[in-house]
Amino acid sequence: MPRHPEAIIEPNALLIDARRSRPSPNRRGQQMSRTELADAVNSSLDKLHPGRDMTAQYVDFRWIGKLERGEHRWPSVERRAALREVLATSEDARLGLYSPRRSPAVASSHPGSQIAPTAPLARLSLGLEDSLTADQLDAIEVWLHELQCLTQQTSPHVTPELGIQVRRHLDILDELQRGGRRPHLASVDARWSEFMSWIADNTGATDGGSWLERSRRRAGEADDQLLGAYILMRQSQRALDEGAVRTAISLSRQSLAYGPVPPRTRALCLTRMAEALATNGDEDTDGVIAAARRGLQRAANDAEDEFASHCDLRYVAAIDARCRQLIGDPVSAAAIFNELLEADHMVPLLDAGIWNAHLGECYLPNDPERAADHGMRALRLASETGSYRAIRASQPLAVALRRHTTLAPVRAFVDAHRAAVLGR
Repeated sequence: MPRHPEAIIEPNALLIDARRSRPSPNRRGQQMSRTELADAVNSSLDKLHPGRDMTAQYVDFRWIGKLERGEHRWPSVERRAALREVLATSEDARLGLYSPRRSPAVASSHPGSQIAPTAPLARLSLGLEDSLTADQLDAIEVWLHELQCLTQQTSPHVTPELGIQVRRHLDILDELQRGGRRPHLASVDARWSEFMSWIADNTGATDGGSWLERSRRRAGEADDQLLGAYILMRQSQRALDEGAVRTAISLSRQSLAYGPVPPRTRALCLTRMAEALATNGDEDTDGVIAAARRGLQRAANDAEDEFASHCDLRYVAAIDARCRQLIGDPVSAAAIFNELLEADHMVPLLDAGIWNAHLGECYLPNDPERAADHGMRALRLASETGSYRAIRASQPLAVALRRHTTLAPVRAFVDAHRAAVLGR
């Protein structure tokens, strides 16, 4: 993970304390050592994943040392689960483990968790403001930790209030960097700006693209290759949402040219390339999807991919289904979407809304009422999560179903979609 050379890495005191609070399993009256913690984590990995070869995930005392020194803060999802079990906690944050990134895999024990609606506004204190504006390099950790706190709350609802707070933080960052001061904050600014663009896209604001462009500029100033690739992928996604297919293909290709980036991020960029090509009618997306799946296999031991932890086999399968639907194979696409959505307790709510909208399109040719049913599910999930993206994803479905409004379920969905759009 690229770091600014002046950034200070702070020890992970929470993890150190958690280890030292555990008794040694081999030495009476002494605390658990790094080696003993590593052994316990490896045993937990095997216990949590029976029948799966976890050798690639095994750790040693040197790896524990890197975590405790704060050299990286975001192990793989499997290793985090093992650490939580061994150290008897249900939350990554209690072990000082965080990534300045929202993601279904890390938000909380509930797979749909994303962002609390109002709690962040209440927790902003004068002391925090003082820490954020402090003229010291340590403020980098404060900024990243605050971003983590905002992105990993327990409610899935994205609200304009959250955007107000994040904008206030970005105003502070603007002031701190004015006149070329504090260049070490460029990478921090890039992450906050990308988060602001995500909030804007999910609340239906019109400035998501501007915030994402600011994020791209700041990432370039910081020479942050990983974030640069991720932003290009996001820009490709936004271009697809807006119907700019040629731009989406170009941006996805640029994202794949960035590097080096972790294999999971590259897999995520490949999924965006596949969807862009399929939208353009290119039927040869199987190879791109296969490459993304191979990338996830290589990512099994990827401990420091802070942005793409949500890109797992389920996510790639959903993109595969979307590509099949786009190139004219709605039957196999529907089969994949249905299988994914049957395990709804495993699907993040934000994704489930979009997947239902796409599944509805699969039923358009032969079953408009069933298509409308999935459209209504998408709208309900959009309301539950506060996400405009599911409303926007169901737009093609609503337009295509207008010719079937003599059917009561279809008319109900079309009317509900119109009201949802006007409500934003």
